[in-house]
Amino acid sequence: MPDIGFRYARADLLKALADRRGVGLSNLLRSLADAALASEGFPVGEQQYCLVRDGELVTTSFKPAKDPDGGEWLPIENEDTEPFDSSKHWRLKPLPLRLDSARGIVVRTYPVIAKCQEHA
Repeated sequence: MPDIGFRYARADLLKALADRRGVGLSNLLRSLADAALASEGFPVGEQQYCLVRDGELVTTSFKPAKDPDGGEWLPIENEDTEPFDSSKHWRLKPLPLRLDSARGIVVRTYPVIAKCQEHA
């Protein structure tokens, strides 16, 4: 994919937004691109999986392969700690992954805080 340039200097603004959200610049740009595609009805994102062996979370992958040690690849679902509204909230770095054996998934939870708390 070619380098993408901007008509106006935005690097500092994008870096500030990435820092505010607690993500790297490349993750921010992917997120913004995915959000734009999703808003137009395009399917985005690959399913991420977590290898679970004896109840322990081992590793994650987008393309799981058979585990020679008998582990099971479970899908990872993302959730927020409360309903997220981008005009009112910030989404922070995710908490550690957790196994939800009742649903047969691994959960990545993002803490959500009100924007008014950003300097608290």
